[in-house]
Amino acid sequence: MRLFLIIMANMSTKEIRKFLLQGTLTGKLATVKKDGSPHVVPIWFILGDIDYDNGVDIIFVTGSTSVKARNIRLNNRVSICIDDRTPPFSFVTVYGVAEIQQFNRNELLKWATKIAERYMGKDNAESYGTRKSAEGELLVRIKPVNIVAEKNIAGWG
Repeated sequence: MRLFLIIMANMSTKEIRKFLLQGTLTGKLATVKKDGSPHVVPIWFILGDIDYDNGVDIIFVTGSTSVKARNIRLNNRVSICIDDRTPPFSFVTVYGVAEIQQFNRNELLKWATKIAERYMGKDNAESYGTRKSAEGELLVRIKPVNIVAEKNIAGWG
């Protein structure tokens, strides 16, 4: 009989940031519906500017009538999980508070364009950013309260 020892490791703050910025990983955002049941959807996101006192925000854009926007207005506690699909596998789960920003077209355009550049490339960023910064779109910032981050999940020694 073979015995495998699983060796998982926590990520450092630097590793978490690097992981969250790599490629086009999507986040799986969990919100709470009015009836208390969970609602989970994939989202495109980008990291906000670094605040050395409070960490870094996760930023995404959504329509004002989306289920996730309605849920956040009722209960702004959220979690988001970002994972990779390549061995040895890693993930970051952020538990936080979502803040819907007041409509500011310039701010919305800035962040929507950055998100679009990440997921759609430079050539499509401006047109997507313009479309996602119109009236009826919202900028949402997730302020982390707790982060769980593991690397080398499938590793063994």
